[in-house]
Amino acid sequence: MIKISALLCILTILIFSCKKDEIKPEPTPEVEIPIETDTISNNYHPLTIGSYWVYEFDNHLPNGTIMDDNIIDTIKVLGDTVLNGESYFVLEKSIPFNSTYFRRLDLGSVVSHNGSLICPADINYSGTHNGHYGISAGDTVYHYWEEFTGALNIESEFGATYDCPQMTAYHVYTPAFGGMTTADTNYFSAIGMLQRSYGYTNGSRQVGTLVDYHIE
Repeated sequence: MIKISALLCILTILIFSCKKDEIKPEPTPEVEIPIETDTISNNYHPLTIGSYWVYEFDNHLPNGTIMDDNIIDTIKVLGDTVLNGESYFVLEKSIPFNSTYFRRLDLGSVVSHNGSLICPADINYSGTHNGHYGISAGDTVYHYWEEFTGALNIESEFGATYDCPQMTAYHVYTPAFGGMTTADTNYFSAIGMLQRSYGYTNGSRQVGTLVDYHIE
């Protein structure tokens, strides 16, 4: 009996020793799936949380005089949210009244929460109408539509002159009473909205020039 017990002890020790010496397979490293950059970025309207753009507006009069309005407008990307199952960036602009709006990226294009195309994925996108709306208020009929009107050479304070896609929003009032006629936004490669301007029926135009920015 003593011999059998001793043999059992030796076998038990050998079994545990074998298990201890087993080489465990290395864990399979996680493979990073490459993300298509054109689905999450836009060369002309970068959207990253923490980024901001600062514009200084001047009033360009019909006679060529430029009046400094000392109006500063700042646009910030505050965060992101989900609307109708889609992820949107939350933006805030200081004029008027810290208003908030939403933008999302769709295959490189920037799209608003109502589905309108805000900025093309590349500079070759032009001539596409985003939408057309008619609004009646008393005796005033208001029509509004948007389109990309091509690209303009605009001189940047932060670099050379670049071809910038231009989005134009058209406003038609009846009667006009000095209302806005156009709103133009020019997009600058890798920086964002380089210039924003608003034309009025009296011939004047407010032009907002990018004076400071930060891309997070």
